[in-house]
Amino acid sequence: MEDDRKSVPAQGEGSGLEFKLHPLVIINISDHFTRCSLNVKENGRVLGCLLGEQTGRIVHITNTFEMRLEGENEEAKVDRNFLSAKKEQYKTVFPDLEVVGWYRTGGEVREVEDLRTHAVIGEVNESPVFLLMDSKIKEGSRDLPISLYETELRVSSASGGAPSPHFVGAKYTVDSLEAERIAVDQVARIVPSGKTSTTDQLTSHMTGMQNAVKMLRDRIAVILETVKAMRDGKIPTDHGLLREVSSLARRLPVGTSKVDHELGADYDDTLMMAYLSVMTKGNAKMHEVINKMNATLTLASRLTTGGGCSDPKAYDVITGGLM
Repeated sequence: MEDDRKSVPAQGEGSGLEFKLHPLVIINISDHFTRCSLNVKENGRVLGCLLGEQTGRIVHITNTFEMRLEGENEEAKVDRNFLSAKKEQYKTVFPDLEVVGWYRTGGEVREVEDLRTHAVIGEVNESPVFLLMDSKIKEGSRDLPISLYETELRVSSASGGAPSPHFVGAKYTVDSLEAERIAVDQVARIVPSGKTSTTDQLTSHMTGMQNAVKMLRDRIAVILETVKAMRDGKIPTDHGLLREVSSLARRLPVGTSKVDHELGADYDDTLMMAYLSVMTKGNAKMHEVINKMNATLTLASRLTTGGGCSDPKAYDVITGGLM
């Protein structure tokens, strides 16, 4: 019985549409599965809707939202009221986006269950697309664990000779806009602890610089040891290699007065920035103390001249002994 419910869709002609899958869709589906992985049973379903827009024969799949199921068993159905409300909410914020299909996590297509869900989405879009993401990591695979499917009518013996919908594979390409590339790059820079502070980014940058300098020193040490070995006669002299080393050394402006001047200017600029920072902090503290003293003296003056306080001890407490 289980084998009847699972099948591998064949490649068909499809609708001839060109699908463009954007990175935000992949990130959203992965995040949805990660959040629900502790609550979803093994081989459970994590479903959602695909949002996008169609321009001619090109369909851009740009965003997603999650769907709610009614029931807890495998026969659970899509909550139509929740789907309709969520669609209207997204339509208000993103008027150009339409529901173009739906997604699910899992390893294989389940014809009965998936066609039932596909029919519900078909009430919103007459020709939706089905995205299946394999949540299991396959070693050695370089392709995205994502498959895209459309439906087409076929005559089969199981349907009694009447045409029935079947899933067929569809081709897609990954596309991204400039803003999406920046966002994905930022996500890739997040450290494993999940922190994205400036300190963590600076630490990562400095670590990379340290590794690069260390690698450069190791390579220079190898060249130096090779040249010394040639000089001492331990290895045969390679004049071609010596010419390359000499040419490389001549291109390095090490020890010249120009380099010394530039290094000195950078050092002076760094010291100047440090001095200005210390002076700015000192001025801020000084202004804070002056403002407090002015406020205290003003209050003390009002109390003594206006008759608001005739007790000398209270006056000393207010002024803090400044007078």
